[in-house]
Amino acid sequence: MQHDVCFKIGTALRPSSICGKAQNRSHATLCCLAPLFLNILCAPISAQTVTRQPSLNVTGIGGITIGAAVNEALAANPTVRSAAQLVAQAQARLGQAQAQRRLQISLNSALSGSNADVIQGPPSSESFGTLQNTITIPLNVGNRSRLAALQADAQVAAALAQYEAARLSLTNQVESAYYDVLRKDDILTAAEDTQAEAQRQLDDVQKRNRAGDVPDLDVLRAQVPLASANAALYQARNDLAVARETLDDLLGEPLDADLRLAGDIDTTSSPTERTLDESRLLAVQNSPDVRASDAAVRAAEASLAAVKLSREPAYSLQASDARSSDLTSFSRIDTIQASVTIPLSDGGLATSQIQEAEAALKQAQSEAEIARHSAQMLVSNAYLTAESNRQQAVASKIALDIAQTTYDKTALGYQNGLYPLSDVLNAQVALGATRSAYTQALYDSALAARMLENLLGAKK
Repeated sequence: MQHDVCFKIGTALRPSSICGKAQNRSHATLCCLAPLFLNILCAPISAQTVTRQPSLNVTGIGGITIGAAVNEALAANPTVRSAAQLVAQAQARLGQAQAQRRLQISLNSALSGSNADVIQGPPSSESFGTLQNTITIPLNVGNRSRLAALQADAQVAAALAQYEAARLSLTNQVESAYYDVLRKDDILTAAEDTQAEAQRQLDDVQKRNRAGDVPDLDVLRAQVPLASANAALYQARNDLAVARETLDDLLGEPLDADLRLAGDIDTTSSPTERTLDESRLLAVQNSPDVRASDAAVRAAEASLAAVKLSREPAYSLQASDARSSDLTSFSRIDTIQASVTIPLSDGGLATSQIQEAEAALKQAQSEAEIARHSAQMLVSNAYLTAESNRQQAVASKIALDIAQTTYDKTALGYQNGLYPLSDVLNAQVALGATRSAYTQALYDSALAARMLENLLGAKK
């Protein structure tokens, strides 16, 4: 047992696996202390039990991977489908704007019948019919249609970026829920182990009490950790059920679906291989919110330019053919004409539209600046959190190993009459606390690294 424990600890704390990834003073200090902790941990012991530590693969191979869970949610979630429909609408508006720049022909046909008095001879009255067909071709000479197409194209880009942002947000939610299920499952396993150990300890004390080796007070003291362990076990079961329901809801599954997770979590790679400045730059480049705000600025610029052309003349070409049975007029007349429409006065409408477009452009520019600052702040927080959580996971692992060794030695000393029961119970409580802290730190580290990858667009 001694060699097994030391081997596991030595493997987890190899200088090549820790110091090789040290990127700041606190981490380097931790690496330097690792050999000291190893010397402490590898002291001769005769441990009775070794508590199971989080495996990050608690539900077995063959279940739903985290990638499959994300894909299932993206296919079933209504928020993503709604964002996709917004993209389709924007693309349809772009098609409409582009159609305005192509050749358009309209036909107007009018048929009429009339009765008229004739002033000049020979007839004094007559009835006649008239048919007139007119073809109108607008001439796309100005820039308004071009600007409208540019505005619609920018709106498509904004809709696509918003769609990507919706997918990223849902991805983060699913991954967080996936990790939470695994975390709660490990916490439940830890609670079961703690409860079993507390029960074993109570049974041992009761046995020794019946033999007259320990007083009745020790039996009462041993009952306290068991009661606490039972309460923690009930809480852990409830927390796991809630976590599973949350994941089921995100995946579009029934809330009571007992999904099998593969637990494919990678904690070996460092989340901070890039510098903080490099991460900020990459996050801004890949941020869908930044792309959406930049597209909104382009759309606002095109809208303002189009509004300023409100008095731009409109040109068209018309060809008409009129045929009539009126004896006093032409029986047929063909006409070709070019028309120009020049707006002269709009009562101040264009001025107000320009003011509105200018305000919209300034708002879009401000929102673009906010989006950049937000992207930099988010990635900075994620970067620092990922690095801190990674170091906490390493430190928590060392603390857990020390707590395990302390408990084993104290329990052995109690069996040999060297330590009182209170020392064993205190060591048992400390072991449970450090194990919970390590489980939390391990999953926090893995999740923080994945959230950082999402912000950087590293999985594209």
